[in-house]
Amino acid sequence: MRPTDFEHLETLTDREDRERAYADNAIYRHDEPQGTRYTKGTTEIATKRSWQSLDAILRSDASSAAALPTRPMRISRVFTALTIVAGILTVAGTAASAREGLDLQKLNGTGAVLLGGGLATVGFGITAGIFYGKTRRGYENAVDLYNDSLAVRLGLNTPDGQYIPPEGVLVDEEGFIMLDERERALAPGEEAADEAPPAEEPAEATPADAPVEAAPADEPVPPVEVAPPPAEPAPPAEVAPPPVQVPTPGGAAAAPFVDGQALSLHHR
Repeated sequence: MRPTDFEHLETLTDREDRERAYADNAIYRHDEPQGTRYTKGTTEIATKRSWQSLDAILRSDASSAAALPTRPMRISRVFTALTIVAGILTVAGTAASAREGLDLQKLNGTGAVLLGGGLATVGFGITAGIFYGKTRRGYENAVDLYNDSLAVRLGLNTPDGQYIPPEGVLVDEEGFIMLDERERALAPGEEAADEAPPAEEPAEATPADAPVEAAPADEPVPPVEVAPPPAEPAPPAEVAPPPVQVPTPGGAAAAPFVDGQALSLHHR
């Protein structure tokens, strides 16, 4: 991939030009069956390349260049070369001992070359694979630093990674756009829409505008006296019932009637 001309990009002043420059020079990842591939820009004709092709573009920026895993990459290359040499010795030992074979009980020089070459190939190959993985992860980290540095140098992000929205765009705390009204953004020299209008002079008061006097409140009405309820009539006095003359047995010879005495059947 070709290096990025940061000196030219930093001279852009228009917001749309800077956003377009970021889209054309950023590095994008693509998940392919053969692994992760990278492209520069969003054009459809961009060639998808592996991480080994990112060295030139990543070294064009100081931040991403400092993050490149230089030491693990060198160690990986050394052990890769040793793996190739050990593989050649293994092939040579196999060809030399093809007639006699490998006898571990009576090991000769040819068998030792074959056995040593095989063990060295395995050991060097594992070590080279470990440092190869560290190198690949280091390049992936450098890609993220390159994109962040590109956004900062174009004025689209802050140094701590916060997105700088354009005029007329509102974003939430996570950076998602909530309102996009760029066409309503203020142009240079244009008056603010929400500026308070000049105060108007008060108009002369007219008779129609004169305040209407409130009517006087009604005089309080004196309370109406309520007559007490009539007293309940006293209960009638109990009147003794008139004496009742009860005939007594015995006919005319009976005892005379005594007024005011009750009849008693008890013996006196």
